[in-house]
Amino acid sequence: MNKFIGLLLLLCSESLAAQHIHTLDILNDETHQPLPNVTVTIIPAKRNGQPGTTSSSGAATILSDSTGIAALPTLSPGKYILHCSSTGFKDRETTLTVRRDSPDTTIIILDPSIETMADVVVVSTRTNQLLKNVPITVQVIDKEDIEEGTGQSPANIRELLTELSGTQLQQTSATSGNVTIRLQGLDGRYTQLLKDGFPLFSGFSGSLSLLQVPPLDLRQVEVIKGAGSALYGGDAIAGIINLISRTPDTTRRLDAILNQTQRGGTDFGGFYSKRNHRTGITVMVTASRQNPADINNDGFTDLPHIRQGSFAPTFFRYLNDSTALRLGVNLSSENRTGGDLSAVEHGADSFHSFLQQNHTNRDYYQLSITHKAKDNQTFSLKNSIGYFYRSITQITGILPNGPSFASTGFSGAQVSSFTEASYGINKGAHQVITGLDWITDQFRPSGVHTNLGYIYNTAGVFAQDDWVIGKKATLETGIRADVIHTLYLLPRVALLYKILPRFSARIGGGLAYKLPTIFNAQGEEEGYQQVYPIASSVQAERSASANVSLNYHGQLGDDIGIVIDQNFYYTRLSHALIPRTDSLQRGWLYYINAPGLATSKGFETNARFTLDDLTLQLGYTFTDARQNYLKGQPPLPLSPQSRLSASLVYESEPHWKAGIEGFYTASQYLDNGQKTPSFRTCDFMVQYTLDHCALLLNLENFTDTRQSKFGPLFTGTPQNPVFNEIYAPLEGRIESIAFRYSW
Repeated sequence: MNKFIGLLLLLCSESLAAQHIHTLDILNDETHQPLPNVTVTIIPAKRNGQPGTTSSSGAATILSDSTGIAALPTLSPGKYILHCSSTGFKDRETTLTVRRDSPDTTIIILDPSIETMADVVVVSTRTNQLLKNVPITVQVIDKEDIEEGTGQSPANIRELLTELSGTQLQQTSATSGNVTIRLQGLDGRYTQLLKDGFPLFSGFSGSLSLLQVPPLDLRQVEVIKGAGSALYGGDAIAGIINLISRTPDTTRRLDAILNQTQRGGTDFGGFYSKRNHRTGITVMVTASRQNPADINNDGFTDLPHIRQGSFAPTFFRYLNDSTALRLGVNLSSENRTGGDLSAVEHGADSFHSFLQQNHTNRDYYQLSITHKAKDNQTFSLKNSIGYFYRSITQITGILPNGPSFASTGFSGAQVSSFTEASYGINKGAHQVITGLDWITDQFRPSGVHTNLGYIYNTAGVFAQDDWVIGKKATLETGIRADVIHTLYLLPRVALLYKILPRFSARIGGGLAYKLPTIFNAQGEEEGYQQVYPIASSVQAERSASANVSLNYHGQLGDDIGIVIDQNFYYTRLSHALIPRTDSLQRGWLYYINAPGLATSKGFETNARFTLDDLTLQLGYTFTDARQNYLKGQPPLPLSPQSRLSASLVYESEPHWKAGIEGFYTASQYLDNGQKTPSFRTCDFMVQYTLDHCALLLNLENFTDTRQSKFGPLFTGTPQNPVFNEIYAPLEGRIESIAFRYSW
């Protein structure tokens, strides 16, 4: 009897062993996070590997759970076709071979489709909503574009912003290479740059910011165009650029990149992140150097001598499932020298005397505490303190019967702080956030320029309500009140209306302001030497803006994905800060309020098409920015009326990626009314990835377009040059090769 029972158990065990229980672990290729609700269809394969019938042959359909796990039904040994699909992701088919010794789990990775940008969470609007549900028009630079920009320029965020429609990178100094970003045709000082919602880059510390913020620790970049003061206070007349940092997860992350250019530029960057149950850490380290280079052989540097480094650790403490603390520190330093190439390399002498030396230190810390309470309530406390020091030393030659050199300098320290407490609640159809903040900004110049210092203390209160009106409309209203000797009331309104499931419209508008300071492009060109203090009678600059946006995402036929964005905008600027004409004639900058309005209006058209491994992007920007307060209403200087961009990217996973892009910039007007020629630039990149390593070759501006081809860059003598305004690239073609390791 015992032998019979043993034989029966053996036969049963062999029968069970003939079938195998298998699970799938389904992940998002972009975030490496689990994907829930993925539909998996299991179809037995024929002997040649093709799908069999879907009738009673064993076909089944299952869904992955909240952890991305899909438990397959009991399968007999053999081959099966698994078809995985999920909204916002490309369908994927894979073959599963089931054997008695098959592994228990198979990892399946789904690639986001073109439409998943709508599923990005936007934080700059303060409500942490999906992009597709935000009433304000927001442009997002995602992880893939950040990685590409990091490979091209690991030292700074300049490359990340180049391709955005409606943006223009303007170099304001031929010697230091300083760059500002203009939105919708307005000067760079009207763009507010944020890091995780902290306003750290304004006033004197706004100088060189785009060249001193590395992108390696960024998760995404969000751009809001038009008046944004109701969200974050002053400076946001033209718009907001918010840099969102990466946060650690339970998987250890390590990124390291080394980049070398043929112009003598070397960049290194490293990023590490890891989270445990209650703690987490991210660390970023960068180091860059650029050897001086005279591309057009006029004796002056088109690329300055640069030595730059930064160290940025961030610590995370998860007190419980509802409360998180984040503390970050950023330390950076840079030396930048430009001018006469011989003076830069060997020191100034009587024949080669012109030299400009910049030394900067930028240090700040950020603290944030977030607590999520019951009933969809959120409490947040933020604080940051920033220190920025910059010294500018300029050496020129003087008359032969005088001393050999004349040396001038400008230096100062800026200390700024930001403190904010906010409360948010989701109640029914309303998502409400209110808060208080306190912003300080103090600039103390050194030496004879002490009269250029200032102290601003701003107390603010704000409230915002996102009201979901049915299934098709969301209305966002907000208001801020800032007090700085004067009360500034800043209302804002935006409406999202979903006309069709794939077609939506947004309309909005608001008010903004900016406090007057001497720090702008004209002062940067002069090294802040001959600048008068801002008179007490000068008022803050004020603006009102409105925008309309139309968005469509869908398919052309069965294979081509398409996304089209059409944006229209209008901005009216009053009390603009301008130099008085008679002071310019004496070589000084004395700032006053413009006697009338300046306006900027136009539209942006963006289209993106995807077909299998190909992505085509087209963009056109039309800008009509004018100085209405002057006779004839001339255009604002350095504001091209038309800009066209096009890029074609081929990506063959998992190894190859290649792309080519071109830009056309129409003619512009300089401060003296001179019209510049239009110009074109073209870039090419190719990347090969093998396991954790990637090799990237980048040819930037391979057509070698340079402003020096259109005319000289300076007038006067080599000892006392007067540099012309910069409207086109100076450095010409840049060839670089980068090696990246990611784990």
